[in-house]
Amino acid sequence: METPTHRHTDPIRDLLRSGLKTARALADALEISQPTVSRALQALGPDVLRLGAARSIQYALRDTARADLVAPICQVTAEGRLQGLGTLVPVYPEGFVVVQADGAAHGHTDGLPWWLFDMRPQGYLGRAYNQRHGPALGLPERLADWSDAHVMRALLREGGDLPGNLLVGDAAQQAFINAGQPAPIALAGKARAYAALALAASRGEQAGSSAGGEQPKFTAYAHWGGGGRGAAAGLVEPAHVIVKFSAAVQSPVSARWRDLLLAEHLALQVLRDHGIAAARTHVIDHGGQRFLEVERFDRVGALGRRALHSLTALDAKFVGQSGRWPEMVAALAREGVVQPQAVDSAGLLWAFGTLIGNTDMHSGNLSFMAEGGLPYQLAPAYDMTPMAFAPTAAGEVPVRPLALVIGSQVAAHTWRQALPLAQDFVARLLGQTRGGSGQGGFSEGFAQCIDALKAHVGLAQERIGRLAM
Repeated sequence: METPTHRHTDPIRDLLRSGLKTARALADALEISQPTVSRALQALGPDVLRLGAARSIQYALRDTARADLVAPICQVTAEGRLQGLGTLVPVYPEGFVVVQADGAAHGHTDGLPWWLFDMRPQGYLGRAYNQRHGPALGLPERLADWSDAHVMRALLREGGDLPGNLLVGDAAQQAFINAGQPAPIALAGKARAYAALALAASRGEQAGSSAGGEQPKFTAYAHWGGGGRGAAAGLVEPAHVIVKFSAAVQSPVSARWRDLLLAEHLALQVLRDHGIAAARTHVIDHGGQRFLEVERFDRVGALGRRALHSLTALDAKFVGQSGRWPEMVAALAREGVVQPQAVDSAGLLWAFGTLIGNTDMHSGNLSFMAEGGLPYQLAPAYDMTPMAFAPTAAGEVPVRPLALVIGSQVAAHTWRQALPLAQDFVARLLGQTRGGSGQGGFSEGFAQCIDALKAHVGLAQERIGRLAM
């Protein structure tokens, strides 16, 4: 015989399929008492998860149709040790919660948790990954068509070496625990090794980071120093790096990407030399290809990691404003999410990027270190190059006058601070050897781009001079 308690379990289950509910909301909907609701919830057992405390308690229903997406989550410390954070559990209708070892649940999200946002396969590496593994995992051909379930399936397969310090799923944790010490690529023969890794990346054969962006790239652990441009004299040490590369085929498009990689190296070098935190870089030329090594600041030594969140992820979670770096970071600072000093720093990077023709300063190209908790610290600058001259999708290599707006989103003193940095950048561009092969410097075709940047910075000097003191 069906008991009164079990009579209400199915109606409660149906109500929870539409989303989180309080006991009061369930009682009102079914016109029963709260004690009856409590007994029915208890009868549902582990299918129902409780979030919150006291009067704010809400109940969620496990989504058994997505049971394959249940994933233990842990973080890797800077010392290279694992710390469990809980288990990510799908709940109806399309959300997730994190369940602790004691059964307590927290952190409900309507879709994919924001702290996994940057780990999604995206950009060049994401497309290469999907080309190789998508059919077996039942993933749509276009990354833009992926659902949260598609993303989770990809993370559960390749959740071990992604941006930041999180590991997703048992496989990633076991791989980390049982892996040997990574063997760094030696300086001798590194260029040849990079050429092979570039070929593997272009075929979608390299597992690892989902670092975004359209520039071809791969990740590596390599000895740092020695023969590359930008290396400190006598310094040889291993480091985790993201390596961007130009195509092996010789064409105007590949020549332009070679030029932009060298320009990125010089732009980040300028920032570092002026006391502004920026990623360390090296340039290696080999067989017509150019490789730009960018040291990863979310890695520590051989095994340690640091938490990292992009401006995109933080904005989606805390503000939802979108827009330009200065306004977005200011909004996050007002909410106590990022450090107050990040506002001026982001403004300076935005101003510098504007002055050097960086037209790709989207919110994925600015990040924050999160291991110390709120408020988060601005991460070193990266992806800073004059993208106004990047090849188009149609294969054109543009040389165009640059649009210049000295906007009020950046303070006058910040524009004045950015101007000498941009002037230094142009001077370093002019100081590079120009050769038709692109080896050792810029291609002849980039000369017009440098001239356009020189004129652009000259115009900026005039306009910044009009700003009120």
